Amino acid sequence: MSHIRFAASFLIVVVTCAGSAAAQDRPRGFIGINGGYQASTTEFDDNFTFTAHQETGTTRVSYPIDAGPAFDAGAGIRVWRGLGVGVAVSRFTIDSTVSATSSIPHPFFLRQNREVSGEAGGIRREETGIHVQAQYSVPLGRRLQLTLMAGPSLLQVSQAVVIDVNYTEEYPYDTAAFSGVDSTRKKGSKAGFNAGADVRWMFTRNIGAGVMARFTRATVDLDPVDDRTITVDAGGAQVGVGLRVGF
Repeated sequence: MSHIRFAASFLIVVVTCAGSAAAQDRPRGFIGINGGYQASTTEFDDNFTFTAHQETGTTRVSYPIDAGPAFDAGAGIRVWRGLGVGVAVSRFTIDSTVSATSSIPHPFFLRQNREVSGEAGGIRREETGIHVQAQYSVPLGRRLQLTLMAGPSLLQVSQAVVIDVNYTEEYPYDTAAFSGVDSTRKKGSKAGFNAGADVRWMFTRNIGAGVMARFTRATVDLDPVDDRTITVDAGGAQVGVGLRVGF
């Protein structure tokens, strides 16, 4: 019986040491740099009033936010077995075309507003995300590894916002024509969440490539524009491919 116990104890020690050696052979931390794509789309509307010819006019603007290229960089480190912590920074920029409709008071007659509508391009949306993550890594092979990630995010939005619709008119001013918009840039930030996964294939112990997928979400209030606040959705589904460096 003592020999069996000794053999079992010896086997446990060997397996434990082998596992420790394998874990030590793998890099403890990773840096990832990705070129990617934010696949989610969203939209929001804004309504505001203005005064012209001693009457009140109204404007409605629709902002579609299309999918577009994104950039991502992050790092993570194992702290115990497969558990780790990490942080990532993402950047998304897109130029959109907005649709605007205005009801413009008549210079001569009350309650005879003229309606103008049109589209304006070059309305830029910029999103920057800082993502803190709890990570759990699962080896899928000698060179392949899956890391699951989730945690809080801080998303900042910088958005070009229409503040006025331009138009042309001629006597007798019964009609007007859309000629463009004036815009200003507004910013806001809000805490949200992130969840995703990273799969990496290591060519050597320290150099490899990976594929990342992440979903983030926050609802951001932009700085007040003429005493009104615009609420927008930020984040979405992102995918990226890039370099992995172990350390």
